Amino acid sequence: MHRVGEQQQNGGGAQPIRVGEVYPATAVRLNDDGEGVVLLQGLVTFVPGLLPGEGATVRVVSVARHFARAERVSAVVEATEESVRTQPECAVFEQCGGCRLQHIHYGAQLRHKREVVRAALQRIGSLPELSVADTLGMDFPWRYRNQVQVPLSYDEETKTLLAGFFAAHSHRLIATQTCALEPLGMETTVAAVTRMLPDLLGREVRFVHHVVVRESYTNERQMVILCLRETLGHRQQQALRKLSTLPQVVGVAVTIQPRSHGPVWGKTVEMLTGESFLTEDMDDLEMLISPRSFFQTNTLQARMLYRYVRQQAQIVPGQRVLDAYCGIGSIGLYLAAQGAYVVGMESNPAAVVDARRNAAHNGLSNTEFVTGQVERELPRRVVSGERFDLTVLDPPRDGCRKEVLQAVADADSNRVIYVSCNPATLARDLVQLVHTGYRVETVQPVDMFPQTAHVECVVSLMRK
Repeated sequence: MHRVGEQQQNGGGAQPIRVGEVYPATAVRLNDDGEGVVLLQGLVTFVPGLLPGEGATVRVVSVARHFARAERVSAVVEATEESVRTQPECAVFEQCGGCRLQHIHYGAQLRHKREVVRAALQRIGSLPELSVADTLGMDFPWRYRNQVQVPLSYDEETKTLLAGFFAAHSHRLIATQTCALEPLGMETTVAAVTRMLPDLLGREVRFVHHVVVRESYTNERQMVILCLRETLGHRQQQALRKLSTLPQVVGVAVTIQPRSHGPVWGKTVEMLTGESFLTEDMDDLEMLISPRSFFQTNTLQARMLYRYVRQQAQIVPGQRVLDAYCGIGSIGLYLAAQGAYVVGMESNPAAVVDARRNAAHNGLSNTEFVTGQVERELPRRVVSGERFDLTVLDPPRDGCRKEVLQAVADADSNRVIYVSCNPATLARDLVQLVHTGYRVETVQPVDMFPQTAHVECVVSLMRK
């Protein structure tokens, strides 16, 4: 990235653009993050908040070798009849780094996410012939989060605690007491916790850098987890138990994470008072959610995604199913309830404990959850002769390692279902699966995070 005044040499003889310079610009499309794409002197430049067909005056804020970034310094001066702009719900939308698409009509958001998946398959996977279904969205795409992580900042002078969210690409706190993606009950709890903490902890309140609130969509019960820079004394920990008197709060916990930026969770979570689990009804299953459990942030859309996976799986009782990167076992338990024998693999030991607990809680003995890295555990089992009729892959954003995809092919799975949160790594991995003998049958985007640029996708493959 160039400093102020440094030049970027563009090709084609165009004059280089410089940081701080102002240009008129018109957006031609959106990038994957929902930012407007303009050309300044031939250089691709990203402008947050500018939609295709809209023009504005922009100021260059950074220049790299192949792209630049700019900010809008005037109101939109031109918009086509096809403009999809709408009024954002949030007062700090342009400052907060959370929701990037609130200014876009929801139907257009769904179309954009389908295009993100389609473009990734074509550009990265060289799979242009694949048909991508319309994105599965929500009837009411607001107030859907069942977990929120809120950064806190203590003002020594005023002796007050500020809550909000970080600005885009920074750790600068944008103070706000509202978020249109939180249920109103969670919003109320965050405000109450922020108000109570200075009185409960005194000066030690400066050690609290995040408050995490989890809520059951099923019964609206909540759990409050405080993220601390260091361990508090016994008196302070006793004082924190008073947070359980808040109307919907049934449990209070703490986790120690010395760094206030980056991952908010420490190595362990200690319950101070109350219930250790929330419960969530997922069709015929009741899931137990511990403070640290990974569970999809949008319960309604998680149900929709799991139902789609179940539909594509076409389970015949007695089939062997691999649930790779299984987390707390949600997808695997959906399929076990259909009569499959499910082997779940997960590197996080705490998640495996949760998966086993959920299997027992739902009376499903046809499951086996093992702790281990999928890229090691799966090839080892396949070499030893283990086989699976169906493989479900639900990897993190980095996607699957090559040895995992090769082991899937070697395991003789007739069907593979790939659940992805990153269209780029999905496209890359589909190439290898196709090369090892699979054909893509369906590509279904799912909008797990309305108003944001994230898109989930479920791909079903069959052996050729």
